[in-house]
Amino acid sequence: MNPGTETPADLLARCGRSFHLAARFLPAAARDRAVRLYAFCRLLDDLADDGVTTSTEGDPAQQLTSLADTLATSPLPVAALYRSVGLRHDDAAQALVRALAADTHALHLQTEAELLRYGYGVAGTVGLMMAEIMGADSADAQAHAIDLGVAMQLVNISRDVCEDAHRGRIYLPAAWLPAKTSAAGLARDPSSAWPAVLRALELAEAYFESGFRGLRYLPASCRRAIWIAGRVYREIGQELRRRGHAGLAARTVVPKWRKAMIATGCLLRRESQCGWQGDELHRAELHLALQGCWGAHQTP
Repeated sequence: MNPGTETPADLLARCGRSFHLAARFLPAAARDRAVRLYAFCRLLDDLADDGVTTSTEGDPAQQLTSLADTLATSPLPVAALYRSVGLRHDDAAQALVRALAADTHALHLQTEAELLRYGYGVAGTVGLMMAEIMGADSADAQAHAIDLGVAMQLVNISRDVCEDAHRGRIYLPAAWLPAKTSAAGLARDPSSAWPAVLRALELAEAYFESGFRGLRYLPASCRRAIWIAGRVYREIGQELRRRGHAGLAARTVVPKWRKAMIATGCLLRRESQCGWQGDELHRAELHLALQGCWGAHQTP
């Protein structure tokens, strides 16, 4: 984002088409804060790839780690943008920045637990911040907000296998992939990752289900916007399934007409048909890998 020419709303419209659609249905005050949060997260992604400053001293990981410790005081524009969101708790943002600091170099996650903790770090934390923006930061609300973020990140990972491999990153666990899978090999031919992609998308379903159930904790004025965002994101995974392993070679997108249909369906359905009614408790097993993470369901 160019601070002189591009506003957070411009950035969302250019880079976050699915979220841009959903944000239209948030109340104005929540929408303004959510748009600035999106811009903060987008800038962090850029910093993780390019470094926080143009200084040659220190690597991006060190710079981001320093930023995590100084979000409340740093003069950097990205920190000022974060503070403008007006969150009461910095824990989620700090966890996000630290997760991105660990994501600045080539890596290959090894286990499902590592995958889920990564999903928490880069997306479950965003769910926590969004929950606070909308006034739903009880412990129950937080657990479900994390799950919706994790579900979306699992879709991202499934869709971006080839793109990530070109950056030297493999987020699908080594335990799910053929032996000796390398980033260079996946960049040339991602088809060998297809069984692991299907496994990740199946795992995402459990987290989407929990995330959607948690919408009951949001104010009524916010529920449908977040439902639209989640349903559109889930559809990316469904579209990838339809395309099969050939879909890994290019970025899978949901056509605009289908997004419009999803949004219309979410807006027209009666609350009793939306799936967030009921009083089911959060499923503790979804957070077994997240013990110790801020906002996660802690198991005694």
